Amino acid sequence: MVKEVKTPIFILTSSFILGFFLSFYKFPFLILIFFILGYFVFIFLFYKNRYFLSLWLGFLLIFYLIGYFHFKNLKNSYLNQHKAEKIELLATIEKVEPYYYGYLNTAFSASLGKFIFKTDKKYFFPGQRCLITFQNKEYQEYFNPFSFEKETSLLVKGIEAELKFLKEKGFVCEENKNFNLERIRYKLFNFSEKLSGTAKGLIQALVLGVEYNFPEEYKEKLKDQGLYHQLAISGFNLAVLFGIFYKIFYHLLKFTPLIKIGYPLQNISYLLALPSAFLILLLSGFCPPAFRAFIFLSLFIISKLFFRNTSSLILLFLTASLILIFQPYLIGNLSFQLSFVATLGLIIGDRIFKTYFKELISTSNTILKSINYFFYLFLLSFIVSLFVFPFIIYINGTFPLATPINNLIATFFWSFIFIPFSIFIALLSFLNENIALNLANILAKVFDYYIKIPFFEWTYKFKVPINLVILFTIFSLLIFIALSHFIKNYKKYLLWCLISLIFYLSIYYFYEKTFYILIFDVGRASANLIKNKDSFILIDTGPNYLKDFNWTKVYLLPVLDKLGVEVIDLAIISHPDLDHSGGLETLKENFYMKKVISGNFDPENWKKTNILILPDPIKNPEALKIKDAEIFLFPGKMPYEDLNRESLVVYIEYKGLTILFPGDIDKIRFYRMKEKGEIFPVEILVSPHHGSKYSIDENIINWLNPKVVLTSGRGSNFPHQEYLKVLERFNKPQFSTERVGAIFIFPKDDYYLICFEREKKKNFLFSALFPFVPLYFEDEFCRKFEYHKNL
Repeated sequence: MVKEVKTPIFILTSSFILGFFLSFYKFPFLILIFFILGYFVFIFLFYKNRYFLSLWLGFLLIFYLIGYFHFKNLKNSYLNQHKAEKIELLATIEKVEPYYYGYLNTAFSASLGKFIFKTDKKYFFPGQRCLITFQNKEYQEYFNPFSFEKETSLLVKGIEAELKFLKEKGFVCEENKNFNLERIRYKLFNFSEKLSGTAKGLIQALVLGVEYNFPEEYKEKLKDQGLYHQLAISGFNLAVLFGIFYKIFYHLLKFTPLIKIGYPLQNISYLLALPSAFLILLLSGFCPPAFRAFIFLSLFIISKLFFRNTSSLILLFLTASLILIFQPYLIGNLSFQLSFVATLGLIIGDRIFKTYFKELISTSNTILKSINYFFYLFLLSFIVSLFVFPFIIYINGTFPLATPINNLIATFFWSFIFIPFSIFIALLSFLNENIALNLANILAKVFDYYIKIPFFEWTYKFKVPINLVILFTIFSLLIFIALSHFIKNYKKYLLWCLISLIFYLSIYYFYEKTFYILIFDVGRASANLIKNKDSFILIDTGPNYLKDFNWTKVYLLPVLDKLGVEVIDLAIISHPDLDHSGGLETLKENFYMKKVISGNFDPENWKKTNILILPDPIKNPEALKIKDAEIFLFPGKMPYEDLNRESLVVYIEYKGLTILFPGDIDKIRFYRMKEKGEIFPVEILVSPHHGSKYSIDENIINWLNPKVVLTSGRGSNFPHQEYLKVLERFNKPQFSTERVGAIFIFPKDDYYLICFEREKKKNFLFSALFPFVPLYFEDEFCRKFEYHKNL
């Protein structure tokens, strides 16, 4: 199937790509060495003539070490010297693109490199040289499971930093008269902004590679259908336009004198069609997938011009290697990874068809030939879906099962209508804008009808965290490769299925038995998840402050999906403020919530949350039991003067571990609760009102006597310095999500562990095996606290 494995160029390029990939994601060096040494011992004892694989492993180790030292320091030294300072930079504006409800500007400065900044209006355009004042701010990012660090996510896009534009300081610009390719895109953005709705979204997504203005409901449908890749600019868009122009030129050249020169018309057609591929690359802003596809296509054409029958697999690995030599951080770019893996799937799928299925169906008549062709397309789509599976579930948390079928139906519309006509309209806008605007609106109406086609929307959500699913996928692949070396008949497939099934069921069994509490990093807000065997309890749902931006859908919902949450047995909302209840309606649309409760609040206070069905009010203290966890609920009084003060207070008790979730209550409420006998000693206190200075005093800390305090907060006052001083006087350790990211709590028999997302991200094993690592190897990764005695 892969005959190129013994060629020097394949050994070099494939080991280079994998070595950089492993080093970028901090794969443990000792495990790699152990694996390589184990392989050499094995072949020395049992096998001979494994020269090529041994050579490949040697190069893999070399390139891993090169990548390790290259990626070791991600910090920008210039910014480290100017932390929290105002910076005046002379910068060249490279790109100006729509970004949600403003604009994202990409600029270059000799002292800093390439950086981005956001503006509310179009103050700049490509090609300008400007003297601009920025604020070097610390990134206000959310450190939740499966999220990238901001600095890393910028670097993999070729960006050194993100700065804050200080509009009030003013700026001075001079226009560069030289020709600038990016101005073509800028003009098309100006044209697209005269459109609205679907028309605007289509032109910007399919031509310019910007999806922020594409209708949100259409995005969701495309994701569920497994067709979201059609919307993004990729090698597919480039191949569509290149293929169309190739066919046109090849047909026209038959009627020219060139047919008599004896040189293959195909090669001439390739050359003439190549500029159309470059056009896609230009309009996309040289995005990684299009860039990879263009280099691949260029190498393919060069090989044809010199009559070299170079395999597509060699071309793919050579393309990726050439790009990574000049842009090594692209190895971590998900778009680049998806494009590479999808193309690899196409190549392997084509070979599988030609090896095993090509002769199965007779092509003697038109009907059988059509069946054969559709089976070929289905097989390609199916193989590509398998190859991109780990990446899709990492991005979305779910996997669209109907992608192979939907692709067969949808590809016609995208290949022959939406992609080529969008590009045609964009080019036409330079000649006659009015006609282009009308055609764009017509195309949008066609798309509005298209989106109503009843495609299959089968999605599968795993009931274990997606990092464990990816671990299972890799393990299953390695087992298959190992079995293929030892067993040559069909028995290897049966054994492979059996071993894979046992491994997955083992993961599922052990994960189902775990209990943990997760305090999400949601800024100065609150969202907490309790996994209690096979049930989930949610305490508060995070913020949703902005009118036109759904924070929950972008930040919190994907994490819950990737953690394997499907049903929420109980949702507890402390009170109606949007930093605690803002995400409730979005989560109810995406998860089955068996029961939603809150305190006894006036219905008027719930209006700002836009909740359709109000939570069931708790009017008196109640106790609930879900599996091995006991939940004690203490509502505030009604009527009330202060909404925060009357938050529904929640105690969670699990086998000796007691945690208090007090919502936004203050000292007055704590004293009231003490009088009613509602205050108990706890192991963990979640900071009331995000660590407000009005929330606790010495008496309250004495009553609760927590071993540790955890804060979901952000900013200079949350937690407040006065709050922290009270904790310091009692020697109570305090950890804030702002500094440590999401916080995990794992109870054990005589003690409990508290682990932090920032620390988790630094270690490959902790991230790959979470949540199993802190259950079995906790000393290296987590803080350990013993239970109170004699309570």
